[in-house]
Amino acid sequence: MLPNSKKNLAFNHDVIRAVLLSLLVLLSVTGNAQIDIQHYTSATDTFYWKRYTHIPKPARSDLKRLAVSKSSRKVDAFVARHTADFPQFTDDPTQRLTARELKKCLFPVDINGDKLADMIFCGPGGWEPEIVQIWLNRRDSFELVFEDYQYISKFRKVDGKLVELQTGDAGNRDNYLYFTRDYRVKQENGKPVFIKGKQVVTYKYTEEPALLYPQPVPFISAADTLLVRASSAKLNEPFNPHLNSFGNIVAKYRTKARGVVLGYKSNGKGNDWFFVEFSPSAAPSASILYGIDKLPTFIRGWVSSQAIRLE
Repeated sequence: MLPNSKKNLAFNHDVIRAVLLSLLVLLSVTGNAQIDIQHYTSATDTFYWKRYTHIPKPARSDLKRLAVSKSSRKVDAFVARHTADFPQFTDDPTQRLTARELKKCLFPVDINGDKLADMIFCGPGGWEPEIVQIWLNRRDSFELVFEDYQYISKFRKVDGKLVELQTGDAGNRDNYLYFTRDYRVKQENGKPVFIKGKQVVTYKYTEEPALLYPQPVPFISAADTLLVRASSAKLNEPFNPHLNSFGNIVAKYRTKARGVVLGYKSNGKGNDWFFVEFSPSAAPSASILYGIDKLPTFIRGWVSSQAIRLE
């Protein structure tokens, strides 16, 4: 399932309800019970996120740049034989897509070095916003050898053969996480074999680190409890009802966690922060994250320099 198609929030609703009830009681005592609590808590949903530059969406590869010569002829020949494999362009009246628009989503690229134009589809996927498919040219037919949701964010060839592929998932307007999924590609008897690597997730309002290390530095948490944040600041309020979380907290660990440090920021006077990537060897006890239960996922965010030890 597409990670950005379903949310699975883990913060304790009983705790949240108790906090809101306490606020109501406090306002009643001070004579301000007429204040709309829901409006008060939701009004600052994006306040903190406007203070810094956000991480960019996963990049989108320029597949036109990779296309072989005489692309239009090869696309026409493929569509003539495989229109039925793309029902979202022919059978779904709600999509209002045409065969002409299908051709715009097809890119003939040689992925295994045999001088034949294979075909990459990257476009509307029917039930899902976008889908990626790779069809291998068998001279007299095409074989579907790869499929994933969203779009291609990295495409690397060595000696004319595809060796590395990454898909990016920025979700739609209602989603708030960015995903990337890595694949290593091996060629066996002229056929590419896609080996799934790691999936990385980041909250879309995460602060972009200004300083990145040349090489990741391993770390381990200094204590059993650790908070992962969207930015390099300790913000524990207000309550965000959309995320069921507080301040800029993204996740909480209650066991020792490991990972690598990717970047660094100093706010002065010992207020130092690390931009890190957590290994899926330990799972957070609570988080705003969804779509991480079916595939081992590396979580990115900010932690205080006092919360971890570099190894």
